[in-house]
Amino acid sequence: MNSAQIARMLSDSEYVVCLSGREMIVEDGIDSMRDMETAYEIEMKYGYSPEEVFSAQFFNTRAEKFYEFYREEVLAQDKEPGRAYKALADMEEMGILKSTITRQLFNFPRRAGCKNVFNLHGNIYEKNCCPRCNKEYPVEYLKNSKKVPLCKTCGVPIHPGVTLLGEMVEIGLTTKAADEVSKADTLLLAGTNMRTEEVQQFMRYYQGNRVILIHDGEHYGDKEADYFVNARAVDILPEIVEELKKINE
Repeated sequence: MNSAQIARMLSDSEYVVCLSGREMIVEDGIDSMRDMETAYEIEMKYGYSPEEVFSAQFFNTRAEKFYEFYREEVLAQDKEPGRAYKALADMEEMGILKSTITRQLFNFPRRAGCKNVFNLHGNIYEKNCCPRCNKEYPVEYLKNSKKVPLCKTCGVPIHPGVTLLGEMVEIGLTTKAADEVSKADTLLLAGTNMRTEEVQQFMRYYQGNRVILIHDGEHYGDKEADYFVNARAVDILPEIVEELKKINE
């Protein structure tokens, strides 16, 4: 299946929703902590696995070590969204893509120009808040802190604007995202596979007739999609946009 065929299917769709996966941020240069080599390096550096450090329990009991990790391994990866995310923004502007759902923390879809975005696990830029008075702080305040960034009013550690392991995802946001998926006739899965937790969670609500899966490499779950494209999202999504422009000429 090529970009022209996908573009035609998207153009013929009434309601397209995209689930944007981890591969898309990796393609833009983000070093994923799920990579075995990266996870090993983090454990050697901090004495804990990424899952242990990036947890609510660790934040509550070892805030200084948590923020050392958060500044150096998360906030330091403050990169710009690439061509794949710009392509999603172009599709939204064309009226084809209705919304984008992601669990990634860098707000790439919105920063690329998408307007209807569901950041299920929050993002590093927004809602860095004092848990006591709810005063919000910019991400630069966290980046520039020497140790633990404290609320200037309450003197307690600021909670980053991301969902840590062991914390509940905002129920209202998840419900709205599930409602988007339930309205979709076409589901575009980009930079992920059919067996990830995110995809499995939302497939329960999907009632459409076209699941288009785009990811680099093959996976045993690929056969569960209606259409599978073995390609990097950063390569094929811009091609799809060009084909959509031809259709709309």
